[in-house]
Amino acid sequence: MIKKRYDLNWMFECPDAVLTCSTLDCGDATYLVFGGHDKTLYLMDNSMNIMDTITFDGWCRCCYPVDITGDGCEEILVGAGDGNFLVVKFVKGLNKLAGIMNYKAFGKVLCVTAGDFTGNGNIELILGGEDKTLKIFENIDSKEPLFTFYYDTWVTSCCLGYLKFPEEKHPFYGLLVGTRTGMLQCIRFTEKNPEIMWQRFLGAQINVIEVGDVLNDGYNEIVIGTDDSYIKILNSEGDKIKYLKTEGGRPITLKIEDIDGDVAKEIVVGCADGSLRVYHNPQLNSEDITLKWKTKISSSIKSIDSRFNRDTELTSIIYGGYDRSIRCITDFEWGKKPILDVPTNMVIPKAKTTKVEEMEEEVEHAPIKTVPTNIREYFFKILEDKNVLPEIKTKLQNMGYLPENIEEELYAMKSQKRQYEKIEYPVWTLPEEKRAQDIKQQESPEEQPKKIKPLVIEEADESKEGKLAHVLFTDRKAPEEDLKYVIMQYIEKNKLIPTKKEIIDHAVKQGYEVKLVESEIFNLRQKKIIKFSKADPRGWSLVG
Repeated sequence: MIKKRYDLNWMFECPDAVLTCSTLDCGDATYLVFGGHDKTLYLMDNSMNIMDTITFDGWCRCCYPVDITGDGCEEILVGAGDGNFLVVKFVKGLNKLAGIMNYKAFGKVLCVTAGDFTGNGNIELILGGEDKTLKIFENIDSKEPLFTFYYDTWVTSCCLGYLKFPEEKHPFYGLLVGTRTGMLQCIRFTEKNPEIMWQRFLGAQINVIEVGDVLNDGYNEIVIGTDDSYIKILNSEGDKIKYLKTEGGRPITLKIEDIDGDVAKEIVVGCADGSLRVYHNPQLNSEDITLKWKTKISSSIKSIDSRFNRDTELTSIIYGGYDRSIRCITDFEWGKKPILDVPTNMVIPKAKTTKVEEMEEEVEHAPIKTVPTNIREYFFKILEDKNVLPEIKTKLQNMGYLPENIEEELYAMKSQKRQYEKIEYPVWTLPEEKRAQDIKQQESPEEQPKKIKPLVIEEADESKEGKLAHVLFTDRKAPEEDLKYVIMQYIEKNKLIPTKKEIIDHAVKQGYEVKLVESEIFNLRQKKIIKFSKADPRGWSLVG
């Protein structure tokens, strides 16, 4: 009998900065999808093998998994930096990704979410972004939004979750919207239209919103990460419960999840300074939320998710960011804390399943209607719709090319995807340490570079637990960041930089030479990663 091995803690080096990562459940299997600056969404299995990729025209800025079609396999909503809002389906059996919806908005899509907001048994799709709107689509066949909310600034975060007002008997499914100027809005669907229940001004850009019970009182609270370096916890009516200061780093992303097995949920936060912070509440019906542990990587953490392993019955934290890696770690204290008897004061209504059950049979047998996800695919779709391809094939055959060679070349051009060689290394090895090892190997001509295999941890023995504790509690000095990401993070934080000199001065303070900084700014502009606008507002900003 072969015993299956499970990776509890690992690190995966990605081709570029990771802006979003999420687990995708399909039946009993769980996959990881991630994307970022290279405009590609990757599908990865539990063995860290890249199974498929799908390419977009802009940075993959945000994603959200949800089972829209009711077939037991989640789809992925994706928001891109060029304004594209896409729904991508994981095709069971083929283990491939396919675009099934594409809507073009103006400016960056900064947040996506989905759920039965209207309470009619249908999953609505929601996006917000740089065009100062929040759009709600009825389904994947929608060409235009069902509802549109207009704001005076960017919509930077959106979230659906169950909340309960004290004077009401039943909870409601609330839509929470956060903006660049710090406005938080709670929207509820009543009868036939959405209604704004309340709004608050939190004083700084809202980067992330999550809903969950963090007081251990049986009711959900609203947890927000804001640009003034606070985690702000509010009740269902938008009133302040507690603010937690994240010293040294703005909270960019967060997840509410029980990561240590005590039933109570922790707040896991990723910050702009590269710190990963976990806050816990060891008491029932208490506001005693304190920092449990923290660790740090070299640059900003952009996305956090969690994964429950059905075989080991452990929940791991998965996070990625500007250091171009995805890391998976398990809390060192799993199963050691006393279980809290958290009450169930808020009964979540069961979702209506009539429509889902009706469509299951159709979904299972109907062919998947795919849509283009990038400009290359649109070229071919137009050529096919205009019936131009047969003429091209005929002309090429008249020139002496074989039909099978023409078909092969057209298929390669149409389906061409980014090539990516997998690089793996242990979770305890930082990317900078690995690069140093590679350089050392290349300097020795008699030695060939060796592939580093991932660390596999089968059980948490004392030596490994101690090593994990050391990593989590020790504030190591972060390795020097790449100049590219020093510049990008500075521009991202300030949104718009009036002059190049301001960027150069910031990088020089980090220890870089002026000529090197000028050269990197030129390279980033040539690659269309940053841009300079002469029109108002004048200055340097990110493109994606």
